Amino acid sequence: SSYTAVEDAFKCILQTLTDAQDCIQNKWEDFKKKRADLERKMNEHNLVLNGHKRVSLCVGGQIFDTTEETLLKEKETFFWAMLRSGQWQPDDKDGRYFIDRSPQKFSTVLDYLRDGEVWNLNRLSTDETNKLRKEFDFYQVPFPEVTP
Repeated sequence: SSYTAVEDAFKCILQTLTDAQDCIQNKWEDFKKKRADLERKMNEHNLVLNGHKRVSLCVGGQIFDTTEETLLKEKETFFWAMLRSGQWQPDDKDGRYFIDRSPQKFSTVLDYLRDGEVWNLNRLSTDETNKLRKEFDFYQVPFPEVTP
């Protein structure tokens, strides 16, 4: 009789442990699903810390990472069409947009969109200024005024 009582207590403990293990396993599976969903959403939105959508560009083979907000500072530009028309998609598996242009000149355009100015623009030769103006024209970004 005491053997039966011990056996019943053991069965009760075993059932409690089995139930707890099942509960933990279910919570673990829920956690993994929620984590995968969150990672998918983060990848879909490609968010950066400040909450703006990150955009990755490959310009002439060089990678530039910026935000959608930066690229859309000027309306009716190349970037506005690229990001808002719905007709452009990133070209590679990493989600980058490929642009077949000079990366050196593009960095100046991007800096202008970020900061609203081009450093040392007044120090460029006429030829360099014209080449840079052509790049701004390609992207349909207004060329900054040259100040002495």
